[in-house]
Amino acid sequence: MKSIPLFKSHYSIGRSILTLEDTEEKRENYPSSIVEIAKRNKMKSVFLVEDTMNGFLEAYKNLSEAGIKLVFGYRVSVCDDSTDKSKESIDTESKFVILARNDEGYKKLIKISSYAACDGFYYQPRVDFSVLEKYWDDEDLQLCVPFYDSFLFKNSLTFAVCFPKFEFTKPVFFVEDNDVPFDYIIKKKVESYCNENKLQSIPVKSIYYENRDDFKAYLTFRCINNRTTLDNPRFDHLCSNEFSFDSWKETQAKA
Repeated sequence: MKSIPLFKSHYSIGRSILTLEDTEEKRENYPSSIVEIAKRNKMKSVFLVEDTMNGFLEAYKNLSEAGIKLVFGYRVSVCDDSTDKSKESIDTESKFVILARNDEGYKKLIKISSYAACDGFYYQPRVDFSVLEKYWDDEDLQLCVPFYDSFLFKNSLTFAVCFPKFEFTKPVFFVEDNDVPFDYIIKKKVESYCNENKLQSIPVKSIYYENRDDFKAYLTFRCINNRTTLDNPRFDHLCSNEFSFDSWKETQAKA
């Protein structure tokens, strides 16, 4: 089945070794660039999902100059009450991705991310659904549920109790298959939830590095960021060499 590659850059600190540089020069032992990957593969658009807004301008400038459309998404934790700074509130957190449909949507992403980083911050940037509803318009924004770290993921594999409220919009659910042991379990949970609530799901693939051979470099980078070792990285669902662009191309060739 055809899927959408969801890129993440080094601006999402510790989660990707891909850059957003625009350079024709091939440099040995240097991270790959999302812009160059898109240009070499003649991609018409790039979906970039980041944990911050910091990389947007560089991505927009370099991709636009290459004639490639940028679809930008902000990945953020959503909890029941972002004003509740207690450890109990952490149990209600789960990740969501908010895609900007247009320029107005981008402006709203800035406001949402600013709130998350300031007023909602508790160990990490956070918002709640009342904050999202305040800025929401389906013409400008699209709410998406990521495959990993979503409320379905957390409720199934941890003791979390996340019960999101979708009164103001209908989310789209991402479905992935990265050869991780519990992918099948989560996929079944997503399919069941979408069928019961008449919601849409789409196949995607998270991309954190270009080639499978880059996995060790990626793993080392993650270990440094998380203060762990290669012998015991403790990365749960990220310990797979399937989060590469090459892996996505192979699946598309078979689809």
